[in-house]
Order: sequence, then structure tokens, then C-alpha cells
Amino acid sequence: MFGLSKNGASNTAKIFVVTVCVVIALLETWSAMRERDVKLAESTRATSNVAMALAQHADQTFNQVDIVLLGLLERLERDGQSGAGLERTHDMMVMRVRSLPQLAGLFVYDEHGRWIVNSQQTLETRFNNADRDYFIYHRDHRSEKPFIGKPIRSKSNGQWILTISRRINKIDGSFGGVVLGTIDLAFLQRFYERFDIGREGAIMLGNLDGTILHRRPLLPDSIGKRLDNSPLFRDHVRHHVSGEVEIRSVQDGILRIQSFQHLADHPLFVVVAMSRNEVLAEWRSHVWARALGVALLLLVLCYGGARMVAQVRGREVAERDAVGARKELEQLYQALEEQAQKDGLTAVFNRRYFDQALHSELARLGRTGGTLSLIMVDVDNFKMFNDTYGHAAGDVCLQKVAATLSHAAQRKHDVVARYGGEEFAVLLPDCDSSCALGIAQAMMARLRKQRITHAHGVGGIVTASVGVASLTAPGGLTITPRDLIEVADEALYVAKHQGRDRISFRAFPASDGLEGLFLTEQAD
Repeated sequence: MFGLSKNGASNTAKIFVVTVCVVIALLETWSAMRERDVKLAESTRATSNVAMALAQHADQTFNQVDIVLLGLLERLERDGQSGAGLERTHDMMVMRVRSLPQLAGLFVYDEHGRWIVNSQQTLETRFNNADRDYFIYHRDHRSEKPFIGKPIRSKSNGQWILTISRRINKIDGSFGGVVLGTIDLAFLQRFYERFDIGREGAIMLGNLDGTILHRRPLLPDSIGKRLDNSPLFRDHVRHHVSGEVEIRSVQDGILRIQSFQHLADHPLFVVVAMSRNEVLAEWRSHVWARALGVALLLLVLCYGGARMVAQVRGREVAERDAVGARKELEQLYQALEEQAQKDGLTAVFNRRYFDQALHSELARLGRTGGTLSLIMVDVDNFKMFNDTYGHAAGDVCLQKVAATLSHAAQRKHDVVARYGGEEFAVLLPDCDSSCALGIAQAMMARLRKQRITHAHGVGGIVTASVGVASLTAPGGLTITPRDLIEVADEALYVAKHQGRDRISFRAFPASDGLEGLFLTEQAD
């Protein structure tokens, strides 16, 4: 690079310059490769988080429709298939379709595939759905789970829809028809379009049997296409619940970063894919800009300082972008954590959140003192209810009980949680014994008004036993969650032992002279 000279100082300077240039080149190469690895890692985490969010969204979409189907089955069992009963069922179906944006329609078919009632204004009688996959499945299988069919074109309006259905059983258990909910694929398309996946990215919702239910972008042959020969499905999705992998497409040759996630409640999966080339596009632009700066630095060392400052400024911009991306990911994690605090069946808080809330409230009482009450609610004879009416009806019963408790405990900091099985817990901060008893009595009254039929229940309806524990504590007193729960459990045991459908109260601690038992009046 430089000519030899007899001047030792000049040679030393030349060697120094060459060494500096080599070191700079090596450091820049290492830094560029490191940034590339970081960019790929961030993109992989981003696609994985989007896949988790989309899988949870799909689960919620199908679960909401399935809840409607369960309610429809219950109404058909109660009102029958008479003219007046079908008219009321039709009104309910129209209301449900209007209230759920993903729901395109509701339909009821008899055992021959004929249309009995639907959510449309006029009942179509010229169609028969005995050839549909969901009808054949329910006819040949007696399953208590919903069935998600292949995407089809609606016979009534021709649009692409997804179907979720349940079997209708006659009194003798034989096949009596199908209740069906249809999900408009345009609903999923609108939701998927909110995510920035680049021009060459893709989002796919598929069935674990290898059938594509929906895809963004939507290709002419996407809907209903089989994935048996796809390396992603064959080697990864079929064998793992979630994962990330880089695969080059056999169709367009594009190398993509792909993250997949199975749905928790349904035999479906979601795939989010981003083009590796697009992910690294900004990085390549950045690398070329820095390479030009380094080249100028090597040619004119006297201008190197200024160029280095510009590179530092560019690094600061990149760091701010990275901080912003990290904050967005933290917000997404927080949203997912909030969703994880809810019980999937009853929509009230789950046991984990209740334990945290109880620990926090007791810690607050230990610092500042105050009042706190705990109500334990157990649905009476719930196992007999399940044995008599089935687990699907039992789930609906628990949902109604949870809604009843939530209506009665509506203060800002009240916590209604599913404690386990048919047992619920209600945490009432800043609530003394009279306040807690008033709320417990309101819960009992609301539950009785529900008039949920229970052949083995008190008075022929679903009732509950309630245990109430209240404490008034000065600051500095240490109380463990187990201490308060045991007192409430003791009160609940008394209520159940005394004949159920009543409230038992115990003050905490027993030594304060307030311990006692209060029974509500039994239901008529």
C-alpha cells in the first residue's frame, strides 16, 4: 500500500496508518455482522409475539361464537322447535349476529340437513346442507366439543366463511341435527391487515390437519389448500406447539423468518412470516452508509474525526429505535399478561390473580391498617348438576354464577375470581362485616332470581353456600393469606353443613369477640 522508505519515523507512521486501517476495517466488519444478528433476533421475537397475539385472538374469536352456540342449544332444548319457540330463537340469533362482529350467521339444521331456523330475515328452504363436512362429522360422531370445518362458500350469499358447529342430540341421544355459526373471513382479513409484515411477509391461519383456513396476502388457491408437502407444516408445525424457523419457500424462493403458534383451545395454528431480505433491508442500507464513511476515512485520515462523529450520531439513532422497539414489545407483553389474568371460561379473574391481589391487600393492611373482607362461594351440588345436565350446561351455569357475582361486587377495587372448580372468591378491600354481608346477600338474591334449574338443588334451582370473613387490623399487624382464607373456608363449611343455600360469617381474628354465624333466609 505504501512504498518503503529509509526514514524510520516515516515507516513507523506508515505501519501505524496501515494498522489503524486494518483494525478499523475488522472492527467495522464485526460490528456490521453483530448488528445483523441483533436485527434478525429482534425480528424473530417480533414475529413470535405477533403469532402468540394472533393465536389468542383466534381462540377468543371461536370461543365467543361457541358460547353463542351453547346458548342456542340450551334455547332449543327449552323452547323446542315449535312455531313460537322458533320465532323466539330467530330473534335471539339475529341479536347475537349483530353483537359479534366476527359472526356472519347462525343456522340450525335437522337430522336430514334441512334448514329449521337461521339468523337471516327470511328462512331459506331450497338448500340442504347434508353434504357439508360439519354435518357429516356430527352425524357420525357424538362429541361434546365444537367442530371447526374447512372454509366454504356460503350457499346463502356466496362469501367465504369458516364454520364452527355443535351436534344436536335428541332425548334418546341420537343425532338430531346441527347448530352452526359462520365466521366471515373478511373479519380475519381486516384484523390481519393491522400488522406490518412487509410486502413479502405472510400471515396464515390453518387447521392441524394441514388445511389453510385463511392467508394474508390471499392468493387464488390459498383457501382450502393442503400443506402436507410444506416443510414448515410437515417438519415443524405438526410436531411442536410453537417455534421459529427460517425456511426458503418452494413457490417463490423467498427466505422467510417464520414463527408458528398452536391455539390453546382449538386444533388450529397461526403462522407469521417476514421476508429475511426485507428485515435486513434497513441494515444493508446502514452498512453501505458506514462502508462509505470508512472508505473516506481510510483515504483521508485528516477528515476521519468528523466522520466518526457522524457514525456515533447514527448509532444513537439506531439505539433510540431499539429502545422504542423494546418498549413496544414490553407493552405487548403487558397486554398478554393482563389477558392471562382472566379465567378462560367465566371471564372473571383467575386463581393466580386472586392470590396476588390478596397478598397485596394484606401487605397494605400491614402498613396502614384498615378493613378487608373475603367471601368464598361454592355452588351447591354442582357435581350432581354436571352429572344430570352435562358439562356443557355446567360451563354455562358457572358463567352465569360468575356474572351474578360480578354484578353484586362492582366497587372499583373489588376482585371476583374463580378459586377452583365450582368455587369462587370475592375480595372486598375497605369493606367491614356489614358491608361484606350486604354484598353476600345481594349475590344470593341475584343467584336465586336466575332460577337456573337444578333437579338436585335446594328448591329445584341452582344455589350457593357462602362463607364470609372480615378483619379490622391496625398498622403493623402481619396476616398471611392462608390465615384469612382458612377463616372464610371455616365459614363456608358451616354454611354447607347447615344445609347449604345460606351465608355463614366469621370475624377475624376469633379472639376479638365478633365471631358469629349469620344465616340468610332460604330460597322459596
